[in-house]
Amino acid sequence: MEIRDPIHGPVAITAAERKVIDHPLVQRLRRVSQLGFGEQAFPGATHTRFLHSLGTMHLASKAFESVSRDLGFVPRREMARARATIRLAGLLHDLGHAPLSHSGENVLPLKNGRRRTATHEEVSVSLINHSDLADLLRREFKDLGVRPRHVAGLISARPPASDPFVVKGVSLLPLLRQLIASELDVDRMDYLIRDSYFTGVAYGRFDKDWVLSHLGAHRGGSNVGLTLDSSAIFTFEDFLLSRFHMFLMVYFHHKTIAYHRMLERFLEGAGRRIRAPSDPEAFADCDDEWLLLKIRASSSPWAKRIAGRRPLSLVVEAWDEDAVDLGRIRGDLEESLPDSCEWVDSGVEFSKYFRGEDAGSAPRSRVLLVKTSQHTTRRPLVPVDEYSDLFVRQAAGRRVLRLYCREDDVDAVSKSVATRMRT
Repeated sequence: MEIRDPIHGPVAITAAERKVIDHPLVQRLRRVSQLGFGEQAFPGATHTRFLHSLGTMHLASKAFESVSRDLGFVPRREMARARATIRLAGLLHDLGHAPLSHSGENVLPLKNGRRRTATHEEVSVSLINHSDLADLLRREFKDLGVRPRHVAGLISARPPASDPFVVKGVSLLPLLRQLIASELDVDRMDYLIRDSYFTGVAYGRFDKDWVLSHLGAHRGGSNVGLTLDSSAIFTFEDFLLSRFHMFLMVYFHHKTIAYHRMLERFLEGAGRRIRAPSDPEAFADCDDEWLLLKIRASSSPWAKRIAGRRPLSLVVEAWDEDAVDLGRIRGDLEESLPDSCEWVDSGVEFSKYFRGEDAGSAPRSRVLLVKTSQHTTRRPLVPVDEYSDLFVRQAAGRRVLRLYCREDDVDAVSKSVATRMRT
């Protein structure tokens, strides 16, 4: 069977995968927007987590086909099991996303009954392992030897205690986990191109086919890791910059952030008892409309603003050094500002896998290795942050400090800020 994707064209699926796609927990993603409140700033951004999940599954296959050229020591049956597992991981990696995606993460269930809210990755892992979806996976992929814990092991923030991908004393697990979540993964590849397409911007575009065709695998000791041929390094840098610019210009758009802040305020107050159930069957009903209905039914002023599409107005937006200067006078300003004012301090890092020497050790197990040309004087394999100076040049990231208020307070707040800045 094929599914038509506006980004990738025909996406082939097997009969077993179709049964997984038809499961209520996966179908729920049709009703969870990919960009949450992003539609308020970019009206075309009505795409869903369901579309993104299908695209990630498709790219997982493409990436695995490339790296498999370097896995000649792996028996055919193990290759088939790894391929099926990584496709399922791509399909199910966002299973636990909250209504309105990242904006609604505060309504996710509590972690093991504690006070901490679970992350969407933790919810995804739990649903894969502890719902009737797990029974479906065991039944439909029995012949391939795929188990729910194998799929969850590629998605979880921590690798599984028991490695299910050891072949002839060598583990494929690091490689498979890198393809799903790393500096260069199929999740990012899909959402950048997809979000760029539906928002109508050019920032997220890059040559995915060139990147995919130059992926490889390297056997180092008892592990196999992900490599990229050096001839694709400029395309990879373009990919990194595309992601960075999408965060700066799309994901952190001032109007989207205003809605996100209003939802935070609503959930802190009148909505503090709103919590998605941990029961998998009930969770399948927790989509965007589930949360929006609760917002519309509330008498909270924050809820009324969200439902009425009346975002707080942006008064000041300061970047980097200007944000530092504005931050210095923030305390003095707050004494004279009306209660309607909201400050939002956002930091955008270039890479969470490389943060520079002063930011602690990066998770090196997921660092991409660059395969250099045999005619160079470099080592045959070089960590990407040593091969490309882009990480060092962008290590500081970007900071934006914004001040919002009610529309009828804009003039007064603007004057207060201008007066204080001049002094």
